[in-house]
Amino acid sequence: MKKEDIVKIISDRLSRYRGVEFEIFFSKKKILSFEIKDGQVDHFRTSRELGLALRILNKGRMGFTYLFGPTPDSLTLLTERAVELANQADFDPIHGFPTAERIDIPDLGTFDKALSKISKKKKIDHVKEMENRALSTDSRIKKVRKAEYKEIKDYISIITSKGLDLEKKGTLITMALMVLAEDNNNSEMGWEYDFARSYADIDPIKIGLSAAKRAIDMLGSRQISTRTCPAVFENRVVADLLSVWSSSFFGENVYKGKSLLKDKINHIIASPSIQLIDDGLYPKGIGSAPFDHEGTPQKKTTLIKKGRLQSYLYDRYWATKTGSQLTGNSIRGQISSPPSTSTSNLYISPGHLQLDQLLSSMDKGFLISELMGVHMVDPVSGDFSLGASGMWIEKGKVVFPVKGVTISGSIHNLFSNVEELGDNLRFLGRIGAPSLLVKEIIISGL
Repeated sequence: MKKEDIVKIISDRLSRYRGVEFEIFFSKKKILSFEIKDGQVDHFRTSRELGLALRILNKGRMGFTYLFGPTPDSLTLLTERAVELANQADFDPIHGFPTAERIDIPDLGTFDKALSKISKKKKIDHVKEMENRALSTDSRIKKVRKAEYKEIKDYISIITSKGLDLEKKGTLITMALMVLAEDNNNSEMGWEYDFARSYADIDPIKIGLSAAKRAIDMLGSRQISTRTCPAVFENRVVADLLSVWSSSFFGENVYKGKSLLKDKINHIIASPSIQLIDDGLYPKGIGSAPFDHEGTPQKKTTLIKKGRLQSYLYDRYWATKTGSQLTGNSIRGQISSPPSTSTSNLYISPGHLQLDQLLSSMDKGFLISELMGVHMVDPVSGDFSLGASGMWIEKGKVVFPVKGVTISGSIHNLFSNVEELGDNLRFLGRIGAPSLLVKEIIISGL
């Protein structure tokens, strides 16, 4: 069905109810994915998805419904169900939809026009090349467990009864590789991946080489004794920890007391070297767009400046409820959920030191390249006890690989103890970070 026909059916149906406002959110996706095993295509899948979410506001009461693959009959049922749910909801004067406004649509590099011109064969060949490069790097690389490719072309539209009518489109490409290394009865896995808005920005050879190196570097790993020492957290590990910390900056969590950052505006909450930014207009960012999922213009928000808390992140509801400025951070994780606060492109501004220079700052210390169970960290307290692996460093040089140890502490203290920042900012999805040198970390080992 055409968008115009869908809007007409819903608006005509709702015209029977006096004073009802509505918001229609369209999401259309085209997905291509495949996996290579032993140089052959193991599976190849294409799919299309058309989803629609409807929110209606009836005298301060909100109703939310959604469906996939709309038809005239299903749209009628959807609309009536939304009205029914609104009638059952509690009155809340904070609810509301934005009115029509002019939003400049900047070119953020989020749509790759050339993607559709690249043949499926070429994409398959590139993933095979990624696999081959890893296997040919070293004789100790014995097997590729996974070599994956996925691309998504998405189109989003938001229409409200107040005249808002916005559209945007984007592309997302991911490649991932997992390899197995073996030597002297030891075996290790190496995992690498990358995301990009443009196909040209993905380097399969680099992914292959990195996955192989990660596996080989960990061969012969051992434990170390329990101690407290300096540590360098690799950028992708920092991104994982930042992902957990991110919810502490959501205005809703702050208001509800689910964040330790409540009443901390203008207080020092991190190392003076930390600057944390959420930028919805970051060029080619995975979370970049001219507007969020409620139609609010996205923007750049500084959350921490020189270690001092500057702001929180808000969607429309919580900005209104708290009397705060909109930050354009309303996101729908999936079509079946109403919008809520989330990050756009959240990142720690990089420093000026290369990774080798960070390592040279430690007489003896731990380079942490992987953490296990980060998703289990309590986002409120930030306390963690996580399995860790990486490299033991002495006088700036790698001495041996380490695994089977646990690091503990709190995310809040960790970011307060940062001494130096690397220049290697890396985004993993919507979260980005450089490598960080931390004054000390507690390691539990032998």
